[in-house]
Amino acid sequence: MIKLTKGTEPTVLATNKTKWTSQLRLLQNANQDVPKDLATKYNQSEVKDALRAESYSKCMYCESKVEHISDLHIEHIKPKAKNRFPDLTFEYDNLGLACGVCNRNKSSTYDVTVPFINPYTDDPSTHFYSFGSSIWAKPGDNRAKLTENEIELNRAELIEARGERLKTIRGMIESYHAEGNVTVKTSIKKQILLEIGKDKIYSFSCKSLVDFSI
Repeated sequence: MIKLTKGTEPTVLATNKTKWTSQLRLLQNANQDVPKDLATKYNQSEVKDALRAESYSKCMYCESKVEHISDLHIEHIKPKAKNRFPDLTFEYDNLGLACGVCNRNKSSTYDVTVPFINPYTDDPSTHFYSFGSSIWAKPGDNRAKLTENEIELNRAELIEARGERLKTIRGMIESYHAEGNVTVKTSIKKQILLEIGKDKIYSFSCKSLVDFSI
């Protein structure tokens, strides 16, 4: 998980969210079924494109390239369920991009006293550290521990995928240390830094490896 910056609210939400929220709450308060086409009005191509841009097309939680592993899910940071935060259903600040597994794992779980780590408002590097291909909550950080456990940031498929990526970065680091020519060595380091950029998968773990090794 890496720090993300929320971009400009898509026009479709800025223009319509008040109306959509009013319609949604009117039906919910009357205990009437909410039509799917209203309940999912946030699921617009303009919104998806904005979320892709600000999250580098990665899951905001596990850093997998979303559409490489599953369908794109628009994540509600505070759950949109009727008994939770329905008024935030169409609020852009409450939306993020998530893979299907992280989205389902988090589901409607949310404790206002121990909220999940939110990479838009929190700096994940102050809450987690990387040890090999695992992401661990820092000792005593209950919010990070809840996030690690509930979203399953160390599920088997993530450990395997991070491990493969780290193996590639490790090979580049070994080439860097073995190279005797200063110009070539500098070029290799430049490539390493590009490969651990925020747009790359599992950059949190990869950056930790590079910071330790170079």
